[in-house]
Amino acid sequence: MDINKLFELASPILEKNDFGVGHTKRVFAIARENFSVKKEQEELTFSAIILHDIGGATIKEQYAKGPQIASTLLKQLGLPDEFIKQVCEIVGTHHEHPENPSEPFRILYDSDKIVMFTKEEFECYNSMKDFDWDKIVDLIYSDKGKQVARGMLVQRRSEQKSG
Repeated sequence: MDINKLFELASPILEKNDFGVGHTKRVFAIARENFSVKKEQEELTFSAIILHDIGGATIKEQYAKGPQIASTLLKQLGLPDEFIKQVCEIVGTHHEHPENPSEPFRILYDSDKIVMFTKEEFECYNSMKDFDWDKIVDLIYSDKGKQVARGMLVQRRSEQKSG
């Protein structure tokens, strides 16, 4: 499967979301830079990352519309039904926090939390009343992800003080 082709198909739809396609590209980059994805799970993991917010800007829209849009795009690329089903299950639940998630789900989930600590997204969340950054870190599954998020939090707070 051609990941770039999937990005190309998804981009006009993702551009309508609050952070646009940039958010998806940041989540994708975080996953690649911080987590080792097993070769046999690359297509599933990266497809789920590209399509995770495809349904719209809100969780309700993402869950209601996302799996159907994801399915349509993946069918255009000729992918097998079982693969499409797996991607759609992740897209339709990616904000939940299951006890024992699959590795592709976990990598997406952790990367989607870590992206909140990026320069591009930090202020949006930080400006919310009583936003709890420690709670976000605690939700991250992997120790590596927690470490990355804490480091980014220190960096953002340092930038705030000096800026």
